[in-house]
Amino acid sequence: MKVLDLKATKVLNSKGDFVIQIEIKTKYGTFKATAPKGTSKGKYEFPEFVGGINSAIKKIKVIKNKIRHESFNDLSDVLSFEYETKKYGSGICLPITFSLLKALTYDKGTKVWKLFNPKKKAMPKLLSKMIGGGAHEFNKGPTFQEFLHLPKSKDLDKNIRENIDVYKKIAKDEKPIGRDLEGGWALKISDEQAFKILKKNASGKIGCDFAASNFYKNKKYVYKNKKLSKQAQIKHILELKRKYNLYYLEDPLHEDDFEGFAELTDKLKKKALIVGDDLFVTNPERLKKGVELGACNACIVKPNQIGSLKETIEFVKLAKRYKYVPIISHRSGETNENILSDIAVGLEIPIMKIGIVGGERVSKINRLIEIKGE
Repeated sequence: MKVLDLKATKVLNSKGDFVIQIEIKTKYGTFKATAPKGTSKGKYEFPEFVGGINSAIKKIKVIKNKIRHESFNDLSDVLSFEYETKKYGSGICLPITFSLLKALTYDKGTKVWKLFNPKKKAMPKLLSKMIGGGAHEFNKGPTFQEFLHLPKSKDLDKNIRENIDVYKKIAKDEKPIGRDLEGGWALKISDEQAFKILKKNASGKIGCDFAASNFYKNKKYVYKNKKLSKQAQIKHILELKRKYNLYYLEDPLHEDDFEGFAELTDKLKKKALIVGDDLFVTNPERLKKGVELGACNACIVKPNQIGSLKETIEFVKLAKRYKYVPIISHRSGETNENILSDIAVGLEIPIMKIGIVGGERVSKINRLIEIKGE
């Protein structure tokens, strides 16, 4: 497959921020793709645009000259070309990779997920936000960022229905004031009140993305009415886990505290998923450090954190090798781009963290439904 033309356009995401849409033209037609943008970002994430979005767009001319001289015959060819694009930022590299994958599947008469894994097809469980807080809710509600529900059923249709039912129950009983950036209900309540509401309405397992780096200041975890040391924070998290039977604990400590994560993982053993997001930022080298220290037993997968699909695949393979549960995740600033679902199925990732409302979230769930029937 040869690329005839490449074009970059600024488009809006669900936060109202500009991202780049890449449009690749081949003899089969035009193929478009975008990449998401986060709000609560780990400090070790790869830059979205090196030198800013306008500077990145100017680099398209250079990339266009190079891409026209390439032939893309399989997945490895697409991943190899990321060497030419990652240096401009994840917001350029990933849309080019994604649009190339779409073009390649048309050329091969297949589906994107089949490029990764042509035979197996396992649907991920959907981990969905019910109540929002932290930076996603503009710090007006709970300190913690996401209060989450993981359904019991392994069937995709039942999985979706379980999450929708819990979401609607909360709306009916609690009368939310609105929604946060990812569709979670906005409520002027405390963390403990949010856990009580979630526990009362849940049909499956419950959890939380604490996003602790966002309220870690001067070596203390700063809440609205208290400040906790590292050991006090670990004790607090353990108490919350016991009190509300939490199964999923994401970023309960700040992004540099590998030792604290290891201590928490050791104390909980296999009783819960201790999930590293800002701790690992989808970076294979940081995951290796976590493995060495025994920090976490699960990890978030966000391709735009590391800036390339090739390294994302390496990260997922590494996680599976060391028995860490990989969890692929949306970002707060999404578009209707739905290739994340193909990646989830193609890489056999068991859990997908995704909101259940909003076109930019629903497009990914609908893509899973399509894949199930393919």
